Amino acid sequence: MPDNKLWTSHRMILPEAREVIVNQCRDCRFFATIQGAREKRQGCVAGVRRYRTLSVRVPAVIHVMELMRSEGKEGLNRILKKGNPGAQACEMWLPRQENILHV
Repeated sequence: MPDNKLWTSHRMILPEAREVIVNQCRDCRFFATIQGAREKRQGCVAGVRRYRTLSVRVPAVIHVMELMRSEGKEGLNRILKKGNPGAQACEMWLPRQENILHV
C-alpha cells in the first residue's frame, strides 16, 4: 500500500500481535551503508525519491557525495539520523532482496 496516503500515516497494531512485530531497520531494503572519506555510517534512504519509487535499486554501499548532490546537507542528516539497525521498522519497510543470479 505505498500509494495510500491515509494508511502511511497510521499504523494499527492488534493487542495480541504486539509481541509478534519483529521487522527491524536492518532487514529493510532502504537501509544502506553510507561511505564517507574516513568512516562508514548506516542510514535509511527511504526519503530519497529515486530509491523510494524503486526506479533505482538501493545499493549496499552509497558514497556520501551522491547523497550530498541529490539531497543536500539537511537531507543527509535526516538519512543518518535514521541509522539505528535495531529500531522498529517504519511504514516504508520492504524486505531486503538478496543478490540471486539466475543462470
